[in-house]
Parts: sequence; C-alpha cells; structure tokens
Amino acid sequence: MKRNRVGFNYALAGLKTAIKQEFNIRIHLSILMIVFFMGWMAEVSLTEWAIIVVVSGVVLTVELINTVIEYVTDVLFPNYDQLAKQIKDISAAAVLISSITAFTVGLLILLPKFWEIIS
Repeated sequence: MKRNRVGFNYALAGLKTAIKQEFNIRIHLSILMIVFFMGWMAEVSLTEWAIIVVVSGVVLTVELINTVIEYVTDVLFPNYDQLAKQIKDISAAAVLISSITAFTVGLLILLPKFWEIIS
C-alpha cells in the first residue's frame, strides 16, 4: 500500500510542477474552469458531463505528455537542432488537435443549450 501512495505522491508532485512552471497547463485549466461553469449554467446532462470530462482529460494528458517531450528534447539536444524542432512541433500539433477536438465537442454540447436559453 505504501508503494502506491509513493507513486501517487510523485504524480501529484509532477502535476504541481507542471502547473507551476508551464503556462499552457494553466491556460488549459482556466479554460476548463470556464467550461465547467458554462456546463453548470446550461444544465448539461450526465452523459454530456462525461463527454466533457473525457475530452478535457485528453487535452490535459496530451499537454502533460507534450511538456515531457519538450523537456527530454531539451536534454538530448542542448543546442539548436532541426530534428529537435520537428519533435517539438509534432508534439505541439498533438496538443492542438486534442484542443480543437475538445473545443468542437464543447460547441456541440453547449451551443444548442445557450441558443435555447437566449431564444
């Protein structure tokens, strides 16, 4: 049991480090808070909440993986290198795709509800 707690503590330490040091993580978390507030205001269904939570989790996970890839790339390539640039660009593209997907899901769920409210 202690071993599991230690692993969990490392995970929390990593999350704390990412939030503290990575601007993009803070941006994603801020947007997530806004989306959660909008979902609460729009009274989304349990299924819609599940979808929002899953796509939000994917975005945050991909952003964390992107951060790790950037750190490892910086260690492996201390000087500018074209391959390092490509690694970082492709990793960032994964974040972009997951973010666009989450944004689209958010629009599909929230836009009709807010349209109904203002109509």
